Amino acid sequence: MAMAAGAFTGPAAMADTQNPPAPSAGRADRRGRFAGKVALITGATSGIGQATAYEMAREGAKVFFCGRREDLGQRHERAIREFGGEATYMRADVTKEDDVRAFVAECVRRHGRIDIALNNAGIESPKAARLHEQTMADFELVWRTNAGGVFLAMKYELPHMLEQRAGVIVNTASISAEVGFATIAPYNASKHAVASLTKVAALEYADRNIRVNAFAPGAVDTPMLRRAAEAFGTTYEEIAQDYPIKRIVQPQEMARVVMWLASDDATAVVGTDLDASGGFLSG
Repeated sequence: MAMAAGAFTGPAAMADTQNPPAPSAGRADRRGRFAGKVALITGATSGIGQATAYEMAREGAKVFFCGRREDLGQRHERAIREFGGEATYMRADVTKEDDVRAFVAECVRRHGRIDIALNNAGIESPKAARLHEQTMADFELVWRTNAGGVFLAMKYELPHMLEQRAGVIVNTASISAEVGFATIAPYNASKHAVASLTKVAALEYADRNIRVNAFAPGAVDTPMLRRAAEAFGTTYEEIAQDYPIKRIVQPQEMARVVMWLASDDATAVVGTDLDASGGFLSG
């Protein structure tokens, strides 16, 4: 079938995967696609969580977010409000059940509901070492943060979503939830657990109008990746060669993955760990 010349050129051409768009700019749109929605985000003082807080606020969401670093949290709250978005920071440590319970409860007290939850808080393995050289203390710290934090967040988010008879949960997994990586056993195990918890929750609540999904980032330009690159003695250029797109993904690209999963465009997507790796998991 003949195609018109220039069918893939001009203003309607598809986005350039090699040159992703910059972070959104300008004033928040109070009539955007998340207008009136309450979005709760854990681990939003940097990286993917921070980018998602900014992007969702620009799309009209009321963002309620946490992190352990109060200075960063307050700074991001001010920045979002300066461009016309609505955001509230509350300090919380996802390894502490009382903190998570209070964080979720305060969101509901302020806004009356939770429409979208991004359970994103996470840390990397403290050191690169073979399994027999890892310590139980390091394993427990990573497990309690990455897997335990997701478990606790869902434990306290879900009752409110059941009461309001609707909700969307997105959990930050990783390519480490799908494949193994030597020398980071604590992180690898914790992210496999995130993917598993996501599937279990999706099965348990899908018929109650609550969608639960995860997504699997690869190399994203975040403080965590910078620390990992230093620990492994490698560079971004070298890391990028492991990915078909041959570049490091930007946090706002992951924010847009979250926003799609949270949107009404993804109503049939339930219980997945969406590959957002730039092709890494295709090999």
